[in-house]
Amino acid sequence: MDMFESFIDQAFRRAQENGDLDDLPGTGKPIEPSSLTADPFAHTFAESGAMTPFGMLQVRIDEARKRLAEASDSEQRRAIQSEISALETRKAIEMETWKRYS
Repeated sequence: MDMFESFIDQAFRRAQENGDLDDLPGTGKPIEPSSLTADPFAHTFAESGAMTPFGMLQVRIDEARKRLAEASDSEQRRAIQSEISALETRKAIEMETWKRYS
């Protein structure tokens, strides 16, 4: 073992030797080009069923838009529009933070 080998390298090598990485879902398959988006973790999150912070906010925005389409009361519509606006602002801030600090 190389004295400069990192802990992660050691763990990865051990997992390979033990066969822990054999038969993983998608092994040997190319990544679909359509899943390669501006979000570098989108493909990984999609495969695992998890979501990025951007994705979670987008789901909430989409749900609010559906409620808006079904709402008939003007007061309720304004509240939902405010919610959508706040969610979109938060998503934009999250994305800008990601770009700036990643």
